[in-house]
Amino acid sequence: AAGAVATPDAAVAAAPESAPDATADNGAAPVRFLVMANQESPLSSVVAGRVSQVNVELGDTVKAGKLLVTLDCSELKARRDAADAEYSAAQIKYEAKAKLQGLHSAGALEVGLAAADVNRTRSQIKIFEAQLAQCRFTAPFDGRVARIYVKEGQGVGAGAQVIDLVSNGTRKARLNVPSGWTTWLAPGAQLDAVVGETGKHYPMTVTHISGRVDAVSQTIEIEAEFGSDAQDVLPGMSGRATPVCPKAAAQCQSGTTNS
Repeated sequence: AAGAVATPDAAVAAAPESAPDATADNGAAPVRFLVMANQESPLSSVVAGRVSQVNVELGDTVKAGKLLVTLDCSELKARRDAADAEYSAAQIKYEAKAKLQGLHSAGALEVGLAAADVNRTRSQIKIFEAQLAQCRFTAPFDGRVARIYVKEGQGVGAGAQVIDLVSNGTRKARLNVPSGWTTWLAPGAQLDAVVGETGKHYPMTVTHISGRVDAVSQTIEIEAEFGSDAQDVLPGMSGRATPVCPKAAAQCQSGTTNS
């Protein structure tokens, strides 16, 4: 009815909702980021050989210690066997010299040289065994196969790339943010990330901040970590992030320092 007076209850209902404690709509320019795995291991060949077996396929999930690729290192095995034979002969020679020394038929020098030969041949065996261990490529951590560079029967040289492995753990992002953010930015600060490939928003937490500002670009490099709800985010994806700022943090909201 005309001239009605608003009741206290109606006034309460019409009052605006209280502002949230933090906001990502703060006027700060979005910053591009690149998604990375927490662990990434490009496995390369240390010795030359021919690929005898590839036990995984692209995208496979593997456990730490799983045998991924093996090389046919027959030549190294033959050298190790020859070293074994030399070691056995040196051991027999040393034992014989030691017995002769007990009979005063061999001097200490002869026995010492025989013992040195035993140590030398034993060391050769260890060298070949260490090289043979490099013919087997095992997963250093739980993860997924990101890339396979070789095929069965292919010859590879020392230093050749064999396989790339990325961890299954939490994803992280690397960003170069304005140096003005250093007035409020600290580990634990929150970012709102939009990944271009998925089109979704994800919360990120700042974990590491570089100790140096780039003098040319006036930016500082930081790392941030995605939450557990970002299982669809893969290494290599990219996007843009903005800071989630407390309402009272004017510097955070503007993305710059106070002049």
